[in-house]
Amino acid sequence: MLKRFKKKYERAGVLKEFRKKAYFVKPSIDNRLKRSRGKRRAQRANEERNS
Repeated sequence: MLKRFKKKYERAGVLKEFRKKAYFVKPSIDNRLKRSRGKRRAQRANEERNS
C-alpha cells in the first residue's frame, strides 16, 4: 500500500512542486536553467542515438 502511495505521490510531482516553490527564483535565472537543462537533455539523447 505504501509503495503504491509513493508512486502516485512521485508521479503527481508534489515534492518537485514543493521544492520549486520553497524559494523565489528570478525569471531570467529560471529561463537560463531551463535552457541549460534542455541542452543537456538533448545532448544525452543524441549520445544515446549515436551509441
